Amino acid sequence: MNNSDFGGFMVSNNVINGYPIQYTYREKSSISQLNGWTILSSIDDEEYISNPDNFTILGVTSIVQIAPVLLEIFPAKYGTDLFWLYDDNVHIGFYDLKSEREVTITEILQ
Repeated sequence: MNNSDFGGFMVSNNVINGYPIQYTYREKSSISQLNGWTILSSIDDEEYISNPDNFTILGVTSIVQIAPVLLEIFPAKYGTDLFWLYDDNVHIGFYDLKSEREVTITEILQ
């Protein structure tokens, strides 16, 4: 896996520090090295996410260590906005915040 094939993911430092991923969204980035994915933790609030110092750009090799499922949803369209669902601290699926329903990875990629 080559980091340059995927571009950079914008990741909350709280995720890097071990908090579960709660939200991911993808939007077209004005920075060509970024792939548009932003990854937020379960404890990030508006004040936290408004400070750019609270984020780190990670490559795909680091992302795979944190959440391999991100590679499965990587090709999702810009505008994808997902809430991560857990059962007993195990990731079990996604809730699409636009369609307001649980969705499968296949549906995310349509």
